[in-house]
Amino acid sequence: MATNAEESADLLYAMRAVMVLLGSGIGLEAAMQMIGRGGYGVISKDFKEAIANLQRGSKLEQEFSRLSTKANSKAYSRFLNTLRTNVTSDTDLVRALTQQSDREEEERNDKLSAYIEKLSGMPTILLTFGILSPIIFGIAAMIPVIAPGLMSSGIPGMSSLAAAASCFGPALFGTIIVMTMFGYKAHSSDPGVI
Repeated sequence: MATNAEESADLLYAMRAVMVLLGSGIGLEAAMQMIGRGGYGVISKDFKEAIANLQRGSKLEQEFSRLSTKANSKAYSRFLNTLRTNVTSDTDLVRALTQQSDREEEERNDKLSAYIEKLSGMPTILLTFGILSPIIFGIAAMIPVIAPGLMSSGIPGMSSLAAAASCFGPALFGTIIVMTMFGYKAHSSDPGVI
């Protein structure tokens, strides 16, 4: 069973391919065979299975109903129901698919815009964190070498600064780990619309 993301990944492309094929005069079953040959992920597998069932004597309307109930994403289910409706009542399928593909494209653009907005500040944070933390930790680590007399002076907190200087390596390693976590967060929140 396919996930929502797998079904949505190639849905817009499959819809547009069906529209082009139908617009050029090819029938719905032939368009299904073309999609079923591959290139559209889960949709190709579903259409290939439906064509095989049609050759065994199943009805096209029943295959669309079966696929629609099996579908996880609303958009894919809507696409299959549109195809089924065309089979039963002979509607203007190209116009219906045009409207549906426009809606799907708008939803993808909204997801992509939300993703871009969510990540808009991340490069600045990573750049600032990645550049400033080695400088700050490096200065703190170099103070005992640059000014050894400063450590024995009566300035409060200098002895703790000398102890912090020994943490320079682990602090840089911690910086790398934090930056990796930021990158993973950005990668794992990818909407998968491209």
